[in-house]
Amino acid sequence: MLKLVCKITIENSAGKTVSFDYVNSIEVKTSCRNLTDTAEVRIPRKMEWEQKPITNFIARDDKITVEAGYKEHGLQTIFKGYLNEVENGFPIVLRCENEMRLLKTITVKAEKIEKFNIKDFFSRYAPSIEVIIPGELSFGSMDIVEDMPMSRALDEIMKVYPYLKGFFLDGKFYATMLTVPFAERKAIAFSPERNMISDNLTYTRSDEVKVSIKAVSILRDNTQIVEFAMANERDREGTEQRQFFCPWCTDKESVRAYAEKMLAEFKTDRMTGSFKAFGVPFVRKGDIVQLNDSYRPERNGKKFVAEAVDYSFGTSGYRQNITLGDQIHG
Repeated sequence: MLKLVCKITIENSAGKTVSFDYVNSIEVKTSCRNLTDTAEVRIPRKMEWEQKPITNFIARDDKITVEAGYKEHGLQTIFKGYLNEVENGFPIVLRCENEMRLLKTITVKAEKIEKFNIKDFFSRYAPSIEVIIPGELSFGSMDIVEDMPMSRALDEIMKVYPYLKGFFLDGKFYATMLTVPFAERKAIAFSPERNMISDNLTYTRSDEVKVSIKAVSILRDNTQIVEFAMANERDREGTEQRQFFCPWCTDKESVRAYAEKMLAEFKTDRMTGSFKAFGVPFVRKGDIVQLNDSYRPERNGKKFVAEAVDYSFGTSGYRQNITLGDQIHG
């Protein structure tokens, strides 16, 4: 049996570090669909550091790194962020948030931005955070209607530009449409015969998929070109709408062609849901997951973006719950 190992490292504003390798439990939730990742670490009430209660050395807004794994495979970082709350109870509970915790302390001024750019926005208000944009993204105008925390401003930006998906990873902010993985990564293989514990995956044939595509292009003068595509008008009721941005398209015909192209890609056999696995092989949100299943050909060899990964660690073991996102073709 593999031996469980973990390490929690906390650094305060003065640079003093506290670390320990024993916990009651760890729960981490990460997602490409949410700006905020969270962690909850429960530690024994009797935990000490330098012969004093550990709560003497940790406080809200301290940096925290959570690592977990097996002795035979080594540690993996499953969360990095900041302490949001220290519950001094039985046990002690550390509630944490990722970089969104930091952005809650930054105030964005009310203004109308004629040509919004996500990199310029971060450069102005949070220059220490690097912004990664795979592919091409373009924006129109953006109204910041009142002074607000940068975390709230990001939420508002996502509402104005629903094709934009933003998330933090390794201290960087990724802005993407999520139709392709945000980096070149090797697919991580899982099989029910080998390393999957359970799943609630649902397979849907292409002729049962009700999806429509909304393609949008914003021209330099902020004029929007919007075109729709769906397989059958009678499927309009109950149809899932996917919106995509195509800044390289400058007329109705090219926007329409792009909508039809994306419809063909999404009007395919589909797998949705999640599965539970052990702590290895290790998966992070945004990674590519490949399903190998010799008993079910509709699953076998299919690749997906890991849209969300939740981790649980404790006396009952180390588990990953992996939610599938968009399928990767080719």
